Order: sequence, then C-alpha cells, then structure tokens
Amino acid sequence: MPGACGEKGLTDLINLSKFSGTLGAGALAAVLLATPSLAGDSPPGIEFELGGGGAVAPRYEGSSDYLLSPYPTFRLKRLTFSNGFQIGGGDGMGLSFYPSFAYRGARKAADTLALTGLADVDAAVELGLGASYTTPGFRVFSEIRRGVTGHDGFVGEIGADLIMRPADKLTLSAGPRASFADGAYMDTYFSVTAAEAVASGLPQFDAGPGFKSVGAEAKLRYDFAPNWAVESSASYNRLIGDASNSPVTGIGSRDQYGFRLGLVRSFRIDFR
Repeated sequence: MPGACGEKGLTDLINLSKFSGTLGAGALAAVLLATPSLAGDSPPGIEFELGGGGAVAPRYEGSSDYLLSPYPTFRLKRLTFSNGFQIGGGDGMGLSFYPSFAYRGARKAADTLALTGLADVDAAVELGLGASYTTPGFRVFSEIRRGVTGHDGFVGEIGADLIMRPADKLTLSAGPRASFADGAYMDTYFSVTAAEAVASGLPQFDAGPGFKSVGAEAKLRYDFAPNWAVESSASYNRLIGDASNSPVTGIGSRDQYGFRLGLVRSFRIDFR
C-alpha cells in the first residue's frame, strides 16, 4: 500500500512487498521529501528509519484470496549536505512535493484456478509524483504514477487524513481514499479480450478509464522507546466503476482489505 501522516510529514521511501498487486493494500511505496532548503543549525548528515514487518493483502487487485508476506520499510527523515542544502527535516508542515513509487506483484493464472484462460500480468513498477499539504491535525494528498514495467498506464490516488495524538508518543491518522486509472491500466488488469473470453469462459469486457476504488485507511504509530517505534495500518477499498463490473472482479471480490504491522528503528549518521 501512500504514506502515513503525523510523522513530521514524511512517508515511506521504500515500503515494498512481494505479496500483492493491489494499490491500496499491496506493494505500495511513497516518498515524501520536504521542500529543499538551507540547513540552518542541522549538521551535515542523514537521519532515517529502517524496519519491516508482515502484511496481509489480496493476491491481486480484485482477488478474494489473501496472502501474508513480509515487507521492508525505509523512511528518509533528513539529508543535509556540507554546503547547507537540506532535504527533509523541519516540522513537515505546509505544502510538499515528492516522488511516488509503487510495486504490484504479478498476476498469474497458475496461482489462481479461476484465472485460467486469462493472460498473465507481469510484476509492475510505477513511478510518479505527489503533493501534500499538512497541518498539525490534518493532511490532504494526491499522487499519480505511470507504469514502467507490467503496464504502461497511469494510476493515482487522492486522500485526506485526520491526525490525532491521544497520548504521549502515540499518533493516529485516518481518512478517506479514492483511486483512479486510465484506459491502459484498466485494460491490463480488468479487461477480458475476445481470445481470453473463449479460453476462460468469462464474458468479453472492455474496461474504461475513471475512478476504480473508494475506501479508507487508518494508521497507528507508537514510539515505545528511544529510536524504536511500532507501526500498523488497516485499509478497506471498494472497487467501483468498470473495476467493479469486470469479470475479473466477478470471480473475486469488490471488497479489498489490507493490514500491516511492523517495527522501525531510527538512525542518525553525521558526515565528518
């Protein structure tokens, strides 16, 4: 699955997983790099978080089968160069622009009997851009990416989060999500060609562009010790439009759930 808020405005730089091809609950990663600035009092160096955990998500977008898999996490918090140029740092408030990255696992008929007759879809890497506006209690964001492997379409997400800090070292965030895609993406994952219809017994279907899911996501972070934190998230997305009407979804489910639980450790390395 885009990134958490309430964490000084920084989301996962790498949050890859092998288990799923879904956007919301699968192999999703986002990078939030705060607007470059002069470092001020920050010494040259890098601050980051490294960790990992386990995730449960659909086998592919529209699937009713779920997989449990490990995932790593890398989060850049600050990078300060010796000339005073800095990326990240600060309080993370206000407007930020960032690169966005996502990975989608391959969809293979050999893994799901109901997909027999449909063409396999290779694992996809998506690259793009995002923007967010963060306040102490609220965040809105939008991201758009293009597939560079697996598919050559455009896909994106918009969302908002309410940020709460009910106790010391505990941060909660939750809010709505909506995802959209162009015709090339929808063709790859939700269309059924004439040849596939004959081979699979499913009706032919031509999926068009538009919004493909709506849902919500909730996240929790607890900094239980110096440099250590536990993080979890739960998401629900309902496929809509042609993603919902596709025969591929018909043999699976419109309802897509996801859950993650992981541990992260903070590091700081000064440049000497």
